[in-house]
Amino acid sequence: MTQEDDHRDTSGRTPDGTERQGSPESGESGAASEGWAAPGGSTPSQDAPRPPATPDPTPPPGQAHHPEAAGYGPPPGQAPYDPHLGQHQAPGYGYPPPGEGAYGHAPGDHVPPGHAPPGGQGHPPYHAGPYGPHPGQGRPMAPKPGVVALRPMSLGDVFNGAFGYIRNNPKTTMGLAIIVMGLASILSTIGSTLFLDDYTAFLDDFAADPYAVSPDDPIFPFSPLSTALVYLGSLVTYLGGAVLLGLLAAVIGMSVLGHRLTPKQAWRAARGRIGAVLGLSLIKLVMQLVLGVVFFLGMILALFVGIMAGMAAGGDEGVLIGIVVTLAVALLTLAVVVAPALWIWVRLYYAMPVVVLERIGPFKAMARSWRLSRGSWWRTLGYWLLAMLIVMVVQMVLNTPAAIVSGGIAFFAPEAAWGVIVSAAVTYVATVLLYAITQPFVAGVNTLLYIDLRMRREGLDLRLHQAAQRGEGVGPEIYLPERSA
Repeated sequence: MTQEDDHRDTSGRTPDGTERQGSPESGESGAASEGWAAPGGSTPSQDAPRPPATPDPTPPPGQAHHPEAAGYGPPPGQAPYDPHLGQHQAPGYGYPPPGEGAYGHAPGDHVPPGHAPPGGQGHPPYHAGPYGPHPGQGRPMAPKPGVVALRPMSLGDVFNGAFGYIRNNPKTTMGLAIIVMGLASILSTIGSTLFLDDYTAFLDDFAADPYAVSPDDPIFPFSPLSTALVYLGSLVTYLGGAVLLGLLAAVIGMSVLGHRLTPKQAWRAARGRIGAVLGLSLIKLVMQLVLGVVFFLGMILALFVGIMAGMAAGGDEGVLIGIVVTLAVALLTLAVVVAPALWIWVRLYYAMPVVVLERIGPFKAMARSWRLSRGSWWRTLGYWLLAMLIVMVVQMVLNTPAAIVSGGIAFFAPEAAWGVIVSAAVTYVATVLLYAITQPFVAGVNTLLYIDLRMRREGLDLRLHQAAQRGEGVGPEIYLPERSA
């Protein structure tokens, strides 16, 4: 007899006090002595694990019955309650879908009745990993009633939105561009045609007899009419482009909320801001002219200083010194004039949508753009340069066929009267198409960047979200800044 046998109960008594007969071969008091046996199996030792007892679902006297306490689950037909959220949780948020079994078990595995999920809790943990949302919940999607989602935008959002609002509403975007720029480009087309005709006549005369050119002739062989039409047409085209940008700012502002304005509605939305748009454009034009004059004078000064330095040095070395000094002064002028001009231009980049959507004057719009662009200068510059690169590619694609046609007419029919008319028509159509394609895109990038900055700085996305949820008919006044009390 081993030490283990000394501790066994061999009294042969059952719990009710009666004796039981043991098997003489086994030497034990009975098959059920203080243990359990599977049907048809041998009797395990006392140290073998025992199955847990199924808890009695009946609550003790005086204690309320909680349906979830019995099986660590929700009542039939009710979603499980999440203590972290303080409410019953929808299926799929932390609990396994129906048919997948308990946590830690594959579908089809047997889970003993009354057993809790791993961890000893009555519910699965809030999140198995580090801080984060419930498994399967993810980040909530921002609403997108229009061309962009109502949240701060990335590069792809801005450019996709700029192309998207054109694609979704081509009648208004490209239609307005064709109408406005078609009217604004008439004078510039006539002026450039006459200007080119004067220049071609001068070249023909010079090629026929170089000595026939008199020193008393004007330096520029162009008629006053063609010169005046070129400059006046350029001014009208510039102002027409500004009006188009103002009209399209209202269109893109409403397309963010999913509204597709007709050309008449776009004109009605921006009609009261045309004066401010023209005023802002003229102010920026004067600034460009002043900076251009300063840059031109700087280049003249660089050339003068270089010549003087070369003459002072004398000889062959003087020529090299003059060139070096000229380049140095030119680069200094470039740094002193162009760099600040670019910095100012970017800071005033958002003035046009501010004038239209916030309904303020040109000077206040420039100040507002200055404040909005604070801290976003490099980002604004990068987006603007990328947009200009796309515009340049489109311009080359459209201007190349027009140049080929005009050059072919001038080569094969240089003296034909119809050649000038056809060349002018081709130039006019190419110009209008160029503006019709590029100006809506430029306006879209400009206005969407403005809206993006207001979302980041002022929470404009929340106001737009509320307006979209209400489903009310709102206009550009939704972009008016909130006035502090």
